[in-house]
Amino acid sequence: MSEHPTTASPEPAYPHPQPYTPNFLRRIRRGLSSWFGLLNEWDFRVPVGALRFLGLHLLLVNDPAAVRRVLVTEVDQFPKHPYTLWMLEPLIGRGIFSVNGEEWAHQRRLLDQALQAAQLQRVLPQMEGAVEASLARLEAQLQAAQAAGCPEEGHPIDADAEMTLVTADVIVRTILSRPLEGAEATAIFAAFSHYQKRAGRALMLRFLRFPRRRLQGYLATHAAPIRAWIAAAIDERLADARAPGDDLLGVLLAARDPDTGGGFSRDGLVDQVCVLFLAGHETSASALAMAVYLLGRFPQVQQRLRAEVLQVLGSRAGAPDRSLGFEELRQLSYGAAVFNETLRLYPPLSFFIRESQVDTELAGSRCPMRALVALSPWVIQRHEQHWSEPNAFRPERFLTDTPTESSTDNAGGPSSADDRRWARDAFLPYGLGPRKCPGAAFAQQEALLVLAELVRRFEVLPDPEHEPELVARLTLRSRNGIRVRLVRRPHCSEVAPEGPRVDAPEWQQNLVQP
Repeated sequence: MSEHPTTASPEPAYPHPQPYTPNFLRRIRRGLSSWFGLLNEWDFRVPVGALRFLGLHLLLVNDPAAVRRVLVTEVDQFPKHPYTLWMLEPLIGRGIFSVNGEEWAHQRRLLDQALQAAQLQRVLPQMEGAVEASLARLEAQLQAAQAAGCPEEGHPIDADAEMTLVTADVIVRTILSRPLEGAEATAIFAAFSHYQKRAGRALMLRFLRFPRRRLQGYLATHAAPIRAWIAAAIDERLADARAPGDDLLGVLLAARDPDTGGGFSRDGLVDQVCVLFLAGHETSASALAMAVYLLGRFPQVQQRLRAEVLQVLGSRAGAPDRSLGFEELRQLSYGAAVFNETLRLYPPLSFFIRESQVDTELAGSRCPMRALVALSPWVIQRHEQHWSEPNAFRPERFLTDTPTESSTDNAGGPSSADDRRWARDAFLPYGLGPRKCPGAAFAQQEALLVLAELVRRFEVLPDPEHEPELVARLTLRSRNGIRVRLVRRPHCSEVAPEGPRVDAPEWQQNLVQP
């Protein structure tokens, strides 16, 4: 790896919490531009934060045992809050992400058939095609920069924009069996961006009792082009009985509820594909952009990840330049740890909201019926009572091996038993329990493929003049993009020498193999 100095601070970028204020109206004003404005510094130190505003009880629950009650053991008593449905309904209709009860259970039984492990292996070639297209775009940018006399220190790229495009291409190829074209991508991304901003503001305005229907009409303007684009693709498939069905849409069309024998209606298909596009594209783009940023900031981590990738390649018989296969991706224990630590620091969904159906207590705080119960992966995964150096980037937290000297020269040092315990008990980027994201293994496979192929071909360097300005809306994104620099590596058939292997814990392996 070439030597490039950096003046980056030990902790990667994050928006520091605001000083405490009991004035919730002031927090709402801050939250109009980013939901992080609702938080204050005490939220990262207490098990529960509670207040009452305009007759609404609000609780921010950070205690892992109370979180498990809400998401796992007493999930029926804490369904998705109605705010979730009305905020997302213009975009995803009555899709699985926002509904409750039997309606949710029916959709989950059908959706699980599309996202089982066998389907992950089946859609890997489509993922590989999207990643190869991304690498070709990056290579073309480097060649153009070289022709224009760009200095050898690296060509600047916006990793946020590229990860947004490659993850959208992945989801379109895996659902519809075709690549995402440039013009349609631009239009869809613009509509998503506008919806994101307006949905964040709409939730704050709803706290102030703005009428729901007016807010939904405000959101529907930007949801309409996305839903129309997805509906047109589904209608085209439904109208052509000869169309290929070896993709996620084909599986969804064929899926039948084992309890009722029913399948998805046409409108139900539109809702579910909108959910898959939002979850499979927007959240993955957020996480991967931050992972690329972190690889640039921590060259030792990038070097160790590349060594692991090359070690896996060294065990294959021939074709060293071919993309990593299904079983090879599952061998990237350190790669999975890097991505999980990225998800800990930068969870794409920063807040989940539930509604209490009973009068109860959570971690010693009163939780009345109809209270809004907020669970924040952003807070829980940076909470001072849960994590040592909570704002540091240390992938070793997610490994069970004893770190060697070469594996602990990054920002954080070796892991401890407490680190590994909190990595199990206070880590919920996908949620927990029966409503845990059904696409977690899909996202993990996609992320490992993107990151592994990126570090094989390029060295990622930080941009010394750029720090991301993170905002929380529907998903975590950077207001000013994620700029890094790329340097082309030697031929990717170079193989690293054999070295010690590290094993991920069983719970982490299950993220790769559902």
